[in-house]
Amino acid sequence: GKEHKLQELAQIVRKNPKTIVINMAVFPQAIPAALKAIQKSGMNLNPQQDGTTLFIPIPKITTEHRENLAKNAKSFFIKCRDAVRDVQTKQVKNLKKKDKISQDVARNAELQIISIADGFISQAEKILESKQKELTGND
Repeated sequence: GKEHKLQELAQIVRKNPKTIVINMAVFPQAIPAALKAIQKSGMNLNPQQDGTTLFIPIPKITTEHRENLAKNAKSFFIKCRDAVRDVQTKQVKNLKKKDKISQDVARNAELQIISIADGFISQAEKILESKQKELTGND
């Protein structure tokens, strides 16, 4: 009933660039759950079972799949940006609640919080751009 990483339950080996072999001899009772999880992963994988061993042929990645991955990267960036902004807003509100701080010190701290948040967002944006170029092949 618990979730585990596949690495905890099996030995994973790359047989060749197009095939992954998973040896589940240690936990054979987990094979049906592992098969189901691999098929539902959204990675277009179709594992084949041979006893306690799973063979997973890796399909060639299509252009459409790469574009979908790039779109997913964009949505993860947006979630990241929103989370950073939420933390920024929360910290600025906490700062404004403090009574024993002068307005100048509070304003300087607020500007520092905003600049730190902007720095993290720009870092995330650079990572997004590089990943999108990598996925779509646009150099």
